[in-house]
Amino acid sequence: MYRDHAMRAHAGFTLPALSDDTSVPHDEHRFILWNIAILLISALLLTMLSRDGKIDFALADLFFDHKGDEFPLRDLPILATYGHTWLKNLTTLFWLACMPLAIASFWYRPLYQWRSILFKFVIFAGCAAYVVQSLKSGSPHACPWDVTQFGGQAHWFPLFDMTGATSTDGRCWPGGHASGGFALVAIYFAARTTRPTLALSGLLLGLYLGCLMGLIQMMRGAHFLSHNLWSLWIVWAVCFALDRVWSAIAQHVLGRHK
Repeated sequence: MYRDHAMRAHAGFTLPALSDDTSVPHDEHRFILWNIAILLISALLLTMLSRDGKIDFALADLFFDHKGDEFPLRDLPILATYGHTWLKNLTTLFWLACMPLAIASFWYRPLYQWRSILFKFVIFAGCAAYVVQSLKSGSPHACPWDVTQFGGQAHWFPLFDMTGATSTDGRCWPGGHASGGFALVAIYFAARTTRPTLALSGLLLGLYLGCLMGLIQMMRGAHFLSHNLWSLWIVWAVCFALDRVWSAIAQHVLGRHK
């Protein structure tokens, strides 16, 4: 009892509430195995989808006007302004708002119980979005509105096929806009061991916003379906990897206090 009291008394000098994660669920190993299996299987399926291209082009063709040789919804205000700019800013502001709250949890006691969740969300979501944007900025794969099949100048080529890497209009894989919504999936990983209801809500919110933002870009001709699905895969993979690292650090810190 005295030991618990002493640890609480020094809570302000500890790492971001790593102790919140010390009670490992009985099905933790199953959680790990399921995630690894799903990530591997989905990566294989997404690679096949991206290399084949038939589904990507069939869906993109639904929003393309062959007579006008353009994507007519590209500059539609409800999609370009509200669906793209505003939604992107909204998810970014949500993430930014959590940063000062996480820092304030060191001094503001009502936030102490949220410290671990806040820090994990900020780190997980930030890293996931950064990885997606980094891959996108260096990608040779072009957007639908830039490829020759839809009136552009760039050549489409299968994912991981370096023969088409000379394309000048790239920087479109994976989907950057959708990653802003999918990044909220980090809430699930941040809260899954301590607040399962919040975790589930965060998961559903992230999937909903990510799918919505991805669909908006598909309608505008900015991304193929596979671009957005890869964003979800990358976000999930990054969050899962960071979740494992965080848990390992938590176990190490717990072991040192025993």
